[in-house]
Amino acid sequence: MSGAGEGGSLLEALERLREELAGLRLPLDLPDAQRGRAGAAAARDQLDDYLLPRLRQVDAPLLAVVGGSTGAGKSTLVNSLLRERVTRAGALRPTTRAPVLAHHPDDAAWFTGDRVLPALARTTGAEEPSGPARADAPAATSLQLVASAGVPAGLALLDAPDVDSVVDANRALAAQLLGAADLWVFVTTAARYADAVPWDLLSGAARRGASVAVVLDRVPAGPGDDAVLREVRADLAGMLRDGGLGAAPLFSVLETAPGADVDGLLPAEAVEPLRRWLAGLAGDARQRALVVRRTLTGALEALPSGLAPVAGAAAAQASAVAALRDDVVTSFALGREELETELTDGTLLRGEVLARWQEFVGTGEFFRSFDAAVGRLRDRLGALVRGRPAPS
Repeated sequence: MSGAGEGGSLLEALERLREELAGLRLPLDLPDAQRGRAGAAAARDQLDDYLLPRLRQVDAPLLAVVGGSTGAGKSTLVNSLLRERVTRAGALRPTTRAPVLAHHPDDAAWFTGDRVLPALARTTGAEEPSGPARADAPAATSLQLVASAGVPAGLALLDAPDVDSVVDANRALAAQLLGAADLWVFVTTAARYADAVPWDLLSGAARRGASVAVVLDRVPAGPGDDAVLREVRADLAGMLRDGGLGAAPLFSVLETAPGADVDGLLPAEAVEPLRRWLAGLAGDARQRALVVRRTLTGALEALPSGLAPVAGAAAAQASAVAALRDDVVTSFALGREELETELTDGTLLRGEVLARWQEFVGTGEFFRSFDAAVGRLRDRLGALVRGRPAPS
């Protein structure tokens, strides 16, 4: 990362790794095969969605993925930050089905192609409302792009599905999107900030050194709730420190009174501290570079441990294939040796073969055919001596 030559060498090594993973096959159902397949798929996603595009274009806009628990208010927060409705919010769960990426109009070229998240097709326009989702609903296959002047240039906000969604495919997609982020904006609430599922993902982000910002949303704002806010913030800050995320900035968004929202947006002052921080990050090239370097370095350092199960599964498959091949070669060699022995000592002329031969000889068919052949030969020889043509 310190120079062009080093960066180029690293990029080439990762591209070769991606080619190896693309050709990897684990066809045998060995005990560790499923874990190896999952590890290979995760590594491919990490390379395609983040490592390779970021190394190829270090100066690309920051991708901030807004993720968190069901009902935390992620979509409302994104809309409120941009002061327009770019993603659908509501009471129906899950609200966000297909991920929505909002970017500054001048940054459109960075996201319209397949630079990041190449497996998702690009669409534009508002997300269509739909009915309740089933747990076995298929995964989203598209990324909705929305150009908004409310997004600072140099930054993009991606509204991701819930990390604890009732839809299995949504949970998997949320984890994949978080792996593609330069910055994870984790949104939780005063009632659910200690939930296990998001903290598992936060712990993973801490282990790989990812850049994280935390938003404590829907904090009670009634009379006497100041003490509640202080208590919750202190407890959450302690959990972040214990989880290795003590340096993550923590923002609070107070819950608004019924009817205080305008067009489904939170009051501008409620999200102003977070909006100002994101704008400052987007406008400071040095700060953006620090975020990219931190997340990129962490992802690179975490890659070998993620590939360890893949290497173990591949080695087990190679060993099993070699053992199967040896078994086949040994079986054929023994069969060939047995066949040669039986041909040599007459074993094949016993049993069924011998019985068929005796039956054929015993019926006289053999001798009748022999006599007929001898008669035909005698007639031909006689005709030749007497000079007469042989009978037809």
